[in-house]
Amino acid sequence: MSNETYHLVSRLIKRMEALMKSDRNERLMGQLSELVKLQRYKAHEKLVNHPELYPGQPPLLFQLEREDGQTQKHLAEQLRRAPATVTVMLKRMESSGFIRREADPKDLRSLRVYLTDQGRAALKELREVFQELDRQAQKDFTPEESQLMAALAQRMVQNLREY
Repeated sequence: MSNETYHLVSRLIKRMEALMKSDRNERLMGQLSELVKLQRYKAHEKLVNHPELYPGQPPLLFQLEREDGQTQKHLAEQLRRAPATVTVMLKRMESSGFIRREADPKDLRSLRVYLTDQGRAALKELREVFQELDRQAQKDFTPEESQLMAALAQRMVQNLREY
């Protein structure tokens, strides 16, 4: 990154931080919320090979890809969802063939969740769809703006995790 770009990014970060501290914060958070909703909706539209995959289910697939064989309880914690909500999601996903559940050999009261081949195929398609959506969302961004957006979003996530 050139010195000029570095200073531009630094100034933009400071301006974004100032905006976040102002009354405009509500507007920014509303826009970010709309962005996430729109991304999920558009992704669902584009998943022509997997219409049975509901908009809230891709994060669960990505979480299993990171750590296959998690317990339902751990999945609920990682996704920040109520255990009952995750149970309903898993029942649907299991009946659609994306995941399988097996009793935990160390604790027969717990179920472990695993991706199936169909779940892995859906992940491949999801990744392609999300990359296409990212390209569309940033189609008129400069490389520096894309880097800045990613850095700011990561900082916002970290700030909220620490809250």
